[in-house]
Order: sequence, then structure tokens, then C-alpha cells
Amino acid sequence: MTKTGSIFDQLEQLGSGTSYAAQLGDMLEQVDMFRDLNRQDIDRLASYVQAYQAKPGSKLLREGDRESYMFILVAGKLDIFKQQGEGGEEKKIATVRAGKTIGEMSVIDGMPHSATVVVVESAKLLLLTKRNLDLLTEQVPDLGVKLLRRLAQLMSLRLRQTSGVLIDYLKS
Repeated sequence: MTKTGSIFDQLEQLGSGTSYAAQLGDMLEQVDMFRDLNRQDIDRLASYVQAYQAKPGSKLLREGDRESYMFILVAGKLDIFKQQGEGGEEKKIATVRAGKTIGEMSVIDGMPHSATVVVVESAKLLLLTKRNLDLLTEQVPDLGVKLLRRLAQLMSLRLRQTSGVLIDYLKS
């Protein structure tokens, strides 16, 4: 994945690799999705992610972009926008707070991002690319399965919530 001329120009890398592994592990432990993983699993997962800082106004994902990565929000606040129709105006559909993920659908299916995500409050983020998720599932299959199961549960929950909102909308 080339990082030149992309959203990564707006981000400051905080660290990655073995020299930053303990800090990455500490950040992962703060995320609800990983709370029941033991420290060994957390440390193994840490070697597949990178940490970034993003300022307010930074666009982390752009609707329609085909880059396959997800972010785990450790600190800060993000707004999610969806474009209304072809070339229409963007409408805010959600706010994301620390402990949540964005972009997980593109990591799983390789399809373009379905929304635009903008930093509202200075954010600390962990990046997991599709390539690193694939490596993780090949190199540490037991942890890869745990992570994929959590992502599937997350996407299932979001689909259920969206279906509920749709039903409420159709009733009115």
C-alpha cells in the first residue's frame, strides 16, 4: 500500500514494530473488542498494527476509496458521513468514540469504503491493513480466527442496529 498522496499525509505515525510493541499492546488493551484477549495475544496482535495521531479535520476514510485498512480508535472522536445520491451532499450518520473501529468492512471484503470519516477531536488510532490481517491469519491462525470472529460479531451487531433503524423509518 503506497502512502504517498493519501490520507496518510494527514497522519503522524506514533510507532510500530518491536521498539513500540509495549505501547501498542497497552493501547489494544483499552479497546472493548480485545478486552478478553490475554496479554500474549495482545502482544502478538500488536506486531501487526501501527499507531497514528490525527488532528481535527483529517479525513481517515473517503467514501469510494479502495484502500483496504481499518482503524481502531484509541482516543478522540470521529464523525461518519454518507453521500446522498450520486454527487449529492454528505450527511452525518454517526459519531464514533474511543474503543470503536472503522473501516472493518473493507478489510474483510476488499470493497471501497462505504462512508467518509473525519476526525472531530484529536485522535489516537491503530491501523490494521488487509495485508497484515491476512498475514496474521496465516502466521497466527488461532489469533486470526479470534479477530475475524470479533469483526464478524461487530458487523452483525451493526447490521441488526441498522435494520432496526430502517424498520422505525419505514413505520413513520
